Amino acid sequence: MTKQFILCALAVLSLFSCGQRNSKQFPSPAKADAIISVFGEDNAALDPVRLCDAVLTTEEGMESAFPDETDSFFEETTPEAEAFYFPAADIKDELLARTVQLRYNYAALFNRVIHSYEWFQRASTGIDDETTTKKDTLEWIRYARPKIPESVIRAALPDAGALAQASKLLKAYNRFDGNDSADSPFSVAVNRYTEALSGLPELVSKEETDRFEERFWNWYDKRNVVPEIDTLVRMNMYEYEGPKPSDGELENLKRAIEAEKDIDRRTVLALEYVKFSKWDGVPLLGEILESRIYTKYLLEAWISWRANAQMYHSPSSFGVIANNYYDKVRTICLDTMVRHCLESEDKNAECLIENLLFCEIIHRMGSIAGNSSFNDCAMLSYNMFIHPRLLENSEDPQNQ
Repeated sequence: MTKQFILCALAVLSLFSCGQRNSKQFPSPAKADAIISVFGEDNAALDPVRLCDAVLTTEEGMESAFPDETDSFFEETTPEAEAFYFPAADIKDELLARTVQLRYNYAALFNRVIHSYEWFQRASTGIDDETTTKKDTLEWIRYARPKIPESVIRAALPDAGALAQASKLLKAYNRFDGNDSADSPFSVAVNRYTEALSGLPELVSKEETDRFEERFWNWYDKRNVVPEIDTLVRMNMYEYEGPKPSDGELENLKRAIEAEKDIDRRTVLALEYVKFSKWDGVPLLGEILESRIYTKYLLEAWISWRANAQMYHSPSSFGVIANNYYDKVRTICLDTMVRHCLESEDKNAECLIENLLFCEIIHRMGSIAGNSSFNDCAMLSYNMFIHPRLLENSEDPQNQ
């Protein structure tokens, strides 16, 4: 049933695939002598530049998002209420901010229900049907029920229609008894909730999204920021057999990132570094997210940060998945992007916001190896956000 739970007016994976997702063969590895400047020894002497005093996304912050000990893989330390978006006090009360709040929170409430439902699915899978009672099923559902204060829901959804839909969905889950067949009350409520999304105020028009997709790769091309990017990207692509950077070279790359003042270049380099080193790379991305400095690569940075943070903690479907924590950081990114758009009227950034609003949560059984962070990390290395020129058999005219 999880496949029916799609709240995506502008799906990230389809938007950035550009016909790439079925490609299996990739370019020949870079030559052995292609040692690029970001690995150079001169970087070791660079002084770090702090973007902000990060708290949520530091190593300590990330570790505290997961319980030290728990008997349940449902628990996390971030309350559900903190996963909702309320624009920061300095953001003007304009239509853009109000629309972002409504659309995101509509999806956020849905995601809290799906997170609970998927825990129930995992907890009840593989259990002996002969010994499992109806009471067991109802206790599982009750245990994982969303615990969102009514006051938070009302503040998050200042629209009578959206609030009514939210109330119906929550009531349907409260009455859920394990029956998730297509015509069950729970499935019907889920489908009605997703269908009602089209009735919410629009953030970007189809004309704007079509124009965005058409011009996307010229605008997003990371080679304009990091000339050596293609060599870096290839090093983590599927079937790459060329030379890999040494530990010393990776340390030089880390130093280069920490010293970089240009936010676009810093983000692009951090996005590649985390593919080599999750534990050291996640805080680098986190500092960018918490800095509240806009970059066109912010959406990708949040997706990568979240996937790698979860992978480092646990790729398992039985591990704690800190979706509330990840969404709390997502709201920081929303503030950053909304501020930028209010100052610049950047339609490309508005299209990125629409994507960020509807990025699905990390799904508990979202890959063959466990939760969906495993698949997300693989796609970030193989094709997601990777320019078509690096993917073989693409017919995109911008490959050249």
